Amino acid sequence: MNNSKNTYATEDLPFAAYLHVTKRLKFIGCERGDRRVAFVFSDPQGEGEALFIAYLDGAEAPTARFYESVKLLRKLMDAGTGSEHGHRFNR
Repeated sequence: MNNSKNTYATEDLPFAAYLHVTKRLKFIGCERGDRRVAFVFSDPQGEGEALFIAYLDGAEAPTARFYESVKLLRKLMDAGTGSEHGHRFNR
């Protein structure tokens, strides 16, 4: 998993769904590692770690949309596509 200056990556599916639903960071796609998949988000302001701490402290997201996001991200992960627009995984 590679968090660069402008991106934030997480292997935590529920947290990725939270970011996706709340649109706090823009979902870019998936990155396949040796054994796991990371969900990559645009993070030009470097907010990823602070958002993760807020998430752990009980940040909220609409339940139905959260559930739909988990299903979408798992589908992308399982299908081998890297984003909602069908881009392939970064390797």
